[in-house]
Amino acid sequence: MITKTLRVPGAEIHYDVAGSGPLLLLVPGGPADATGFTALRPCLADRYTVVTFDPRGISRSRTTELDDDLVGQHAEDVQRLLAELDAGPVSVLASSGGAITMLEHTVRYPGAVRTLVAHEPPVSRYLGDLLADFPDIPAIYREHGTDAAVGAFMAASGFEIPPQPEQPTAEEIEQGKQMRGNFEVFFGKLLGAIGAWEPDLEALAAADTRIVVAVGDAVGTPAYEAGVGLARALGGEPVQFPGDHAGFAAQPEAFAARLAETLTEEN
Repeated sequence: MITKTLRVPGAEIHYDVAGSGPLLLLVPGGPADATGFTALRPCLADRYTVVTFDPRGISRSRTTELDDDLVGQHAEDVQRLLAELDAGPVSVLASSGGAITMLEHTVRYPGAVRTLVAHEPPVSRYLGDLLADFPDIPAIYREHGTDAAVGAFMAASGFEIPPQPEQPTAEEIEQGKQMRGNFEVFFGKLLGAIGAWEPDLEALAAADTRIVVAVGDAVGTPAYEAGVGLARALGGEPVQFPGDHAGFAAQPEAFAARLAETLTEEN
């Protein structure tokens, strides 16, 4: 794997390239960085040139140059990265909030991506009663701090907080500090931008990009229900992928096989 940096206005985007074949960009969501795809990447690198990256404000791409419309800023950074890679229309798997970024990117650059697999994009418009019951996480963060916000967000989203190692290594301690900083960006800027994002259905339908909305098996969770709602609003049904919201990490081989199958269907 080769790690590179791309200088963009106000930041340096760190990205990784592995494998060979058609270019496949993996876009993480929320506070996640490229390491979220650590298990998935080797399952794809035998057939794709896999590119992963840390979005602006996250982990290696940490910066204070963050717009209130961080979704739009992230979308512009993706376009700069695609221009740097210079591979023509590419395929993209985007997870959660990263899928929101790529949907916005599709509206702005409707031919830059060949196929977008948007995995459980949490589009607020389609949450219904789940949105009404969702706590004000940014307010909890401002008033009670990061730990309280993490607990409230994970519980409301239907996610389990992974157990902490009893005797963490120096690397795990450093990763914990980095993730804490990522959550501060997520709660302070990104979550609000994601929640405020509205899909331009007409533009998405008219784009040259083939949009595949994917969901996992965690029926009833906000991200799952939002994915179903978006897929139907675009005139179709979601495609089932293995595992839950993080199926690419928990079931990487099965997830990779389903992704490759989905991308092959474009031909």
